[in-house]
Amino acid sequence: MANNSNKNKLFAAHCHGYGILPNGELFDMNSIKTRRNNNISIFGASGAGKTRSFVIPNILSAVNSYIVSDPKGNLYTRYADLMRKNGYKVIHIDLIRPECSDRYNPLCYVHNSDDACKLATQIVNLGYGGVMNSKDPFWDRAAELLLKSLIGLVMENCYEVLSSINSISELLTKIDFEDEDTFALNNSELNKIFVRHAARYQRMFENSWAYDQYLKFKATPPRTLACIIITIQAMLGPFASKGLKSMTSGFNTIDFKTIGQEKTIVFLGISDTDRSKDLLANIFYSQAMNELCNYADYECKDSRLPVPVRFILDDFGTNCRIHGFENMISNIRSRDISATLILQSEAQLKQGYGESSHTIIDNCDTIVYMGGNDVETARMISERCNQPLQKILNMPIGTNWIFRRGEQPKHSETVDLSAYRIMEKGYREKTG
Repeated sequence: MANNSNKNKLFAAHCHGYGILPNGELFDMNSIKTRRNNNISIFGASGAGKTRSFVIPNILSAVNSYIVSDPKGNLYTRYADLMRKNGYKVIHIDLIRPECSDRYNPLCYVHNSDDACKLATQIVNLGYGGVMNSKDPFWDRAAELLLKSLIGLVMENCYEVLSSINSISELLTKIDFEDEDTFALNNSELNKIFVRHAARYQRMFENSWAYDQYLKFKATPPRTLACIIITIQAMLGPFASKGLKSMTSGFNTIDFKTIGQEKTIVFLGISDTDRSKDLLANIFYSQAMNELCNYADYECKDSRLPVPVRFILDDFGTNCRIHGFENMISNIRSRDISATLILQSEAQLKQGYGESSHTIIDNCDTIVYMGGNDVETARMISERCNQPLQKILNMPIGTNWIFRRGEQPKHSETVDLSAYRIMEKGYREKTG
């Protein structure tokens, strides 16, 4: 039961810029002072209290900017107005009901050929479910070449192509497949679009980078070309829905740089049962982290964001597969960016990130275990706290183990601070 002492902890976190752990303990988030990163891995079975003891209290402490995965959409519904009252800019990217969402167009963040290559690689990688086609990497490379060329058309402002992922998918329909033997890319409408664009672009600027990638793709054998095109169309299929077409077309209502400039909370609504929109969610996370890192590196004093940004990523092992995250997490501390990864088990993390899962955990200076039935996760915790495996598997419900680099492990009761909130001007009020 929450009490006045717990209420005061939440208020102290707000006043002093502290983070809150599930045992109610506050920790200093000044990573320069503590010489620890603020990355946190939280392991716990469904119903262990991960949201109520960590996610909600840390959001309501109103300390940093936040990018929060919201698997059921409940966090936005309950706390958006409250965060506005606390002076926050609230952004809602709703993949559950995209027709109600703020606008997010991934192509608005393609500024150069490097960004085009990165986005193409993400789509191919994540389109295969988070792993590359290891049996025949040739297919991956060919698919990336085609996507680079199509994204390049948008980047180079080809007037025949709209700035949306769905318009890229529609370009692939401008190829006629009579049968595998008569398939001829040279006679297609897509080829004519590229030829016209290359001629116009050369007159105004220089050789078209998009056309160069297209020529490389054209060297692929005809039968392989047809299979690759169909595969990419399947990957981009969800973008054809009416809601996503509207949400991902035209200009953004979100600028990632401003998240590091002023207190902002982004709720990303992503269904925990419908996996069809995971690709867009993962592109969003990747672009957000890349844009914030670039902003810190090139435009901010000491390469640190004016307002620190915390990614709170629920269901991280399944619907938060950020491409290249194992490299990002080891470098984001210096920019005042941190990530909280919420998982049910270590196996869930391995499923999403393979052998890189160890790198990800090793770059979290705080690990929280809130109980569960996965033996491998329990074994990892058993070794860390030097306790018998059976004791970890049978730990009482409502308790947790917390490991902080440089400190002894702590076994504590889980504290629910979700019943309290910080109001504007520092007032504390119970929500009931």
